[in-house]
Amino acid sequence: MEKKHFIRLQNAVFYGYHGNHHEERFLGGRFHIDVEMETDFSAAAENDDLHLTVNYEAVYNLMQDIVTNETFKLIETLGRRIALNVLEQFVEVRAVKVCVRKPGVPLKGVIDFVEVEVNEHR
Repeated sequence: MEKKHFIRLQNAVFYGYHGNHHEERFLGGRFHIDVEMETDFSAAAENDDLHLTVNYEAVYNLMQDIVTNETFKLIETLGRRIALNVLEQFVEVRAVKVCVRKPGVPLKGVIDFVEVEVNEHR
């Protein structure tokens, strides 16, 4: 029977230059990101061996690189880019969920944030 385990990185905050408006891409802003990865880390847990599981520091660095060094008009694109890169670079990951929250969106009203959720799997 296939085992399902999850590794989650919650509320990583980065400064990036994403948005549909020129000002957002020029001035930048904060982005809050969650990543949930489905995997099987039984062997890693049994052997207490990082090499047998997903290195979440490497996942964090991947997220940081994409958010801070690339620019997108849509947070949907940002979330999907992170999800697809996680699947591409971490073969142990069977499925990934990425949530991107953007506080301070330029709307005529009061809102905490806008969030998108991207789910990708092998």
